[in-house]
Amino acid sequence: MVQNRLGGKFYWLTFWGIFLTIYLVQALPAAAADFYRYQGGIKGEKEYAEVLYLTGEPVLLQGTVQETTGPARDGKTTSRVTFTLENKEKAIKLNRSFSFITEIEKNGRQEVNTTRLERFSETITIGQDRYALQDFQFSRSELLDHQPAVVYQSGNWTARKVYSVNNDLAKITVETWGHTVGYRHAWGSTETSQEEGTVFFSGKVAIDKETFISTTWSSSFHQDLSYHRSRYLEYQANEPLAISFPGGYVENTRTTETLHYRGNFPDLENGLLASSRWLKKEGSYELKSLPGKKWLRVAYLADIRGHWAEADIRQLYGLGALGEEGDYFRPALPFFRGQFARALVAVLDLPLPAGQSGWSPLPGTGGLPSTSRGFPGQAGLPGQIGSPFARPNFPGQAGQPYGQPVWSGQSPLTYNRPGQPALPQEKPLFADVGTTDPAYKYYQAVYEAGVMTGTGPGLFGPTEPLTRAEVLVILVRALGLEGLAPAGYVRTPFQDDWDIPAWARTAVYVANKIGLIQGDEYGFLKPNETLTRAEAAVLLNRFIHYLQEEMTADYRERVLNFN
Repeated sequence: MVQNRLGGKFYWLTFWGIFLTIYLVQALPAAAADFYRYQGGIKGEKEYAEVLYLTGEPVLLQGTVQETTGPARDGKTTSRVTFTLENKEKAIKLNRSFSFITEIEKNGRQEVNTTRLERFSETITIGQDRYALQDFQFSRSELLDHQPAVVYQSGNWTARKVYSVNNDLAKITVETWGHTVGYRHAWGSTETSQEEGTVFFSGKVAIDKETFISTTWSSSFHQDLSYHRSRYLEYQANEPLAISFPGGYVENTRTTETLHYRGNFPDLENGLLASSRWLKKEGSYELKSLPGKKWLRVAYLADIRGHWAEADIRQLYGLGALGEEGDYFRPALPFFRGQFARALVAVLDLPLPAGQSGWSPLPGTGGLPSTSRGFPGQAGLPGQIGSPFARPNFPGQAGQPYGQPVWSGQSPLTYNRPGQPALPQEKPLFADVGTTDPAYKYYQAVYEAGVMTGTGPGLFGPTEPLTRAEVLVILVRALGLEGLAPAGYVRTPFQDDWDIPAWARTAVYVANKIGLIQGDEYGFLKPNETLTRAEAAVLLNRFIHYLQEEMTADYRERVLNFN
């Protein structure tokens, strides 16, 4: 009896522990801001750097920064940032401590973070001169749009600092304003900021202990800052002949932050204007982290050696996106909805429902009729027939509406121990898949993320094959880029444009615009053809490449004109 009671207490403590953990995680802001960027600096593994403009010329300061952020309470978080910086050559030392309060307002997928300053303290010594921050006004707001595969962000800020020099002998006012855009997803993140600023000096300059001369001067500057985290795969060949595998893929992660500045500065000598001309100065600084490396598992698949999609298949297998067991991949067979859901969870790093993790096999491919239908440029690849076409479930259609997921944290535990009260069983999301199905967690994950919404009212259709049009709808929906298509009827450049289903036309247009698809050598898309397993591997790797390369180029190289 005592043992049962103790077991019951432990069980309920575990249950509430899991519940509170899920609640607190959901209560935290979706993106923890890096507040050191609010001062126009960049950060490496240990080093921090920013440019100081108070002396009338740009001076690079280096040192350390520490950040702490408390838990969210009533939609607010409090963060403290402490800087210790110096430039030994110029005899400059800086000590700074700021506290920020961020208010978080959520509306569906969108989130607005508004940050204001709570406390500030900053002192700078330059030789014998002392600069004390007397007033600091700061306002920053960011909009985050949480799409299934990507979180997009855009923000603006303004700031004004007023410094007292040598106990009010002079005053310096620094004003800055700027704009930032960025994104983050499973394959990297980028944030690009462009900042404008002015410095105005007014007061007296000490020539010696008894001589003081009044003067004024000003300067202006521009800063480009880029934060980029990349995740990419590299093939590593093994040189020995007598080895069980010739090579495999290694996952690399790396962070790079870049600061570039330019501006017009006064011609000063001992703090006084030597002439009326402006001095144009510019420079840059970069910090890179040490790349992290992780070997992926190696595929032993006898039927892909020399196949035109071998590299793509091996990469996805290493990522865990292809959960099949055995020695054969069967690249010419159809790729089913359940298998595609499993692949998306791995490719997009979608969170599995609470309490579920790891790999589970998906429905097999045996016993399904096939015929000879192929990918453009490939002949004789079998495809799936005999299944009626079912449109994806979109807003306004019957069944579970898109955009109203059931969060995993809301699902009760579904088991109980002897002698304990029974808990209600979890109600399945789909009538054709039970909650005890090993692959159910993957279907639930893509459904709750809003990536795949089912084939009809209450149906997921895990054993139904996918057409190319359906896959493009899923991928464009995951990116949240449907809005790139113009309003009304849109035409695509494909020769079989007329064959594109109306519900997929926008997605096909966007997929072509961003480079996910191009068509065959004759300009045909064949949108209603069944996607084979090899084709799915190629398309998913192309999707990964878009996240890694094209999206980075759009947010970084194009905005900042980086080479």
